[in-house]
Amino acid sequence: MKIAAIDIGSNSIHMIVAEATASGSFEVIDREKEMVFLGKSVFDHGRLTDEAIAKGLAAIGKFNKLAQRHGVTDIRAVATSATREAENGGEFLYSVAETTGIVPQVISGNEEARYIYLSTRNAIDLRERRALVIDIGGGSVEAVVGDAREMLEGLSLKLGVQRLRAKFGKGEALSKKQRKELEEHIRAAAEKPFKKAREHKFDLVVGTSGTILALGQAAHLLSGAEPWTSSTNQVVELSALRALCDTLISATAAERAALPGVDQARADSIHVGAVLLTVLLELAKADRITLCEAALREGLVLEYLEQKADRIRSYEIVPDIRSQSVRELAERCGQRGPHPDRVAKLALDLYDALLPLHGLSDADRRLLEFGAILHDVGQHIGYEKHEHHAAYIIRHGDLRGFSDLERGELALLARYHRKARPRRKDPEFGALTPQRRRAISIMAGILRVADGLDRSHHQLVEGLRVEISDERVRIVVQTTGDAELEVWGARRKLKLLARALKRAVVLDLDLNAATELSA
Repeated sequence: MKIAAIDIGSNSIHMIVAEATASGSFEVIDREKEMVFLGKSVFDHGRLTDEAIAKGLAAIGKFNKLAQRHGVTDIRAVATSATREAENGGEFLYSVAETTGIVPQVISGNEEARYIYLSTRNAIDLRERRALVIDIGGGSVEAVVGDAREMLEGLSLKLGVQRLRAKFGKGEALSKKQRKELEEHIRAAAEKPFKKAREHKFDLVVGTSGTILALGQAAHLLSGAEPWTSSTNQVVELSALRALCDTLISATAAERAALPGVDQARADSIHVGAVLLTVLLELAKADRITLCEAALREGLVLEYLEQKADRIRSYEIVPDIRSQSVRELAERCGQRGPHPDRVAKLALDLYDALLPLHGLSDADRRLLEFGAILHDVGQHIGYEKHEHHAAYIIRHGDLRGFSDLERGELALLARYHRKARPRRKDPEFGALTPQRRRAISIMAGILRVADGLDRSHHQLVEGLRVEISDERVRIVVQTTGDAELEVWGARRKLKLLARALKRAVVLDLDLNAATELSA
C-alpha cells in the first residue's frame, strides 16, 4: 500500500510518498517541497494573493502527478494556519479540489500538535523519556509534551515566523530596540504555556520544522564543521544558536542568504525564527535541542496506517523504533533467515563475557546488536565486497532513531566484519576519537568471531563461555552436530579481536586444543 501525505503549510507545501511495511510502519520512497509562503501573503495582506494561490495550485498539481506515478492508494492533505486564517482560504481549497481532485482538510493548531507528536515518537527514541517537541511554522508554533505512550500536552501559539516577520521589520535587519520588543512579544505569548509544559518535567527538547532544522544546520556550519547527512538526532547547543542569532539579526536578507545553511527562500524570516527559538528554549529552561526531520506529514501517514490496520495502535506504547528500523532495513535487503539473529546472540554473549576486559557501555552493546543484524545487508547488491555495500546501505538507508554518528559507527561495524581491519588511514574510522576507534575495533572483532561461529548458517553453535587470564582469552563453544566448519570459520577471524584486546585469543570446541592466534 502506498499513500501520499501533503502538508499545506504557511511557509512551504510538503509531500511525502510512503509505502506501508509488514511491521505496520512505513518507508518514505519520495518527498517534495515547494517554498510557497502562503503565510507571507496572509500576514501581510489578510488574504491569499492571486500569486500565492497560483503558486500553491501549481505545487499541489505537481505533487498530485508525482503521487499518481507512484501508484498511491490514497492522498491525504491538510492545510494549517495561513489557509485557516486567510479571508479567501476556502476559495483556495475549492480551487485545489477542482483542479486536482484532492480535498484538503483544514486542521486546528491542536490537531497539528497531535500529528507532530505522532511523527516525532516514530523518529526519536522516547522509551523511558519524555520530550517537549517544538515545531516552528510560518503562522504558528506547536509545542507538544509526550512520551512513547501518549501525548500529555498539545499547545498552539500564534508565533510563526511569517507572522512575526510581518509585525517586526518586514524582513529587514532589526535594531536592539526592535529585537527587545520581539523578545518581549514572544515571552508574553509563550511564558504561561511553556510554564504549563514544564510541569510535565520533560527530559529533552526536540525541534522539528524547516525553520528549526535550518537554524540547527546553520549553527553547526558556523562552527566550521562538515554538513550533516541527516539532522535527525543531532544536538545543537543553545549557546551556538545565540551566536547565530546575533549574526542573523543585524544582517540584511542578502547577507543572511550568503551564510552556510541559510537558503535564499528563508533569508527574510530566518532571523526572527532565531530569536523565536532561543527565547522558547530559554522559557523551556533547556540548554540544547535535539533535531528531528519528521514532521506533520509523517504523522498523517501514521494515522492513516493506524486507521487501516486490523489492530489500532494509536497511543499505545511505540516499539523500540531503532530496533524496528534496523529490522525493516534488513528485511528490505533480503536478510530474512535466522542467521542475523544467531550472529547477534553470539556477539552479545561474547560481548558480555568480555566486559571485564573491554569495559564498553550498554549503548555500545546495543550498537553491536544492530550491527550484527545488519552486517550482511550488502549482499543485496552483491556478495563480492558486500561489507562495503553494507556500509553504504547503512549510511543511506533511512534508519530512524539514530544520529549521523551512530549510523556512521554502525556502517563501520559492517565494513569491518570481514576482510580488512580498521585503519586510521580510512577517513571515517580515522575521524573518530581514540576511545571510539578502540570501541569499534573491539566490537568489529567480536562481530567477526560471531559471524564465523555461524559460518554454515545452520545455527550449530548454541552458546559459548569465556576464560580470561593475564596472557590470553579462551573461547569455548558448545555445539550441536558437526560444527567443524563453524570452528574453522571463527578461528580464521580471531586476529582482529586479539589485536583490539591486546591479548592472545584462542577458540576451543569443548575441551579440544585450539590453535592460538596472538595480536
